[in-house]
Amino acid sequence: MRINSICVKAVLVTSFFTVVACSNNGSQSSEESGGILSASDTIEIPEGSNLIGKLKTEKVTLSPHAVTINTTGVITPIPTEYAEIAAPLPGRVVKTHIHLGQVVKVGSPLFDIASSEYSEVAKEYTRTHTEMQQAERTLNRVKDLYDNHVASSKEVEEAQTAYNIARGEYNHALSVTKEYQINTANLTVGHPMTVKSPIHGKVLKNDIVIGEYLKEDAEAKVIIANLDKVWLKANISEKEAPLIKDIQSVDIRTVANTDSVLHGKIVYVGGMLDPDTRTLQTIIECDNRKGELMPNMYADITLYQGQKDCIIIPKEAVLQSNEGRYVMRKVGERLYCRTYVTVHSTDDGRLMVLDGLKVGDEIITKGVFYLAN
Repeated sequence: MRINSICVKAVLVTSFFTVVACSNNGSQSSEESGGILSASDTIEIPEGSNLIGKLKTEKVTLSPHAVTINTTGVITPIPTEYAEIAAPLPGRVVKTHIHLGQVVKVGSPLFDIASSEYSEVAKEYTRTHTEMQQAERTLNRVKDLYDNHVASSKEVEEAQTAYNIARGEYNHALSVTKEYQINTANLTVGHPMTVKSPIHGKVLKNDIVIGEYLKEDAEAKVIIANLDKVWLKANISEKEAPLIKDIQSVDIRTVANTDSVLHGKIVYVGGMLDPDTRTLQTIIECDNRKGELMPNMYADITLYQGQKDCIIIPKEAVLQSNEGRYVMRKVGERLYCRTYVTVHSTDDGRLMVLDGLKVGDEIITKGVFYLAN
């Protein structure tokens, strides 16, 4: 934040004052309107002006203050506790194992599909596994013959090569089964494929219809989520973003139940601002074992910063221009300089200065609007 201290002098005209500008490079620019010469930034009020009695100044001091930030957010599942499950291979649904609201574990069966592609995967895995076992037995037999001077080294090399090829084909087939989460321990050619749950959680969506043919690129038919803990995604304004690092507690109230106050903790603060909204994404984790929070629910959030010494000034001391908010800081006898500040509103209607002023600065706290133009 900058402190703009470009100087402009004001001289009394009739019963008020005349403002004469002087920039940092010493050049002067002024504009006459209604008999008053006006410019910006620094103002000198002549001795004896009736304006002096209308202004009050105070020195900037530190005051203990606990900052609060109010914002809104949306409830979302934790990504690692959420799964959208579609058919990994095209096929027809022949059986379902679940119902809405059911709690499933990792590996629990969800639905079965009859798939020709699955049969090919199972057949290829079985073939390569059998051929690798046969090649391994052949290699061991040839090595034994070689040790007893019956087989030649060439025969050993040929058996080793055949085994390496068979093992490579088997490893490829095995990787395909892992890709489709096929349990090879119970793999049987000709049987339907059982799609299983990748996580522990509750079934939130079940659109499985027995007899329906599912394509490989079809949308998810089953959604499972563990909602014992959820995330609350909030957007913090650019002005309030520096305060996030000192937040000590978070209160949450949902639109559906405004009387109930829940608590959470910040688990992530974004590393960059959204260029469109100029906000910083903040993720709050909440305990939800009682099930009060549901995905896509809106919530009001209050973030509490620990009490610390801050610069607090009256709201009346701050003016607004196209360049931003500013105060009039005393820099000499009857001499005041426009100083830009970054502020945050407090609960009692005052403003906390985040940047632009330091302890000991003296500013106009009453009547500053007389100098607005």
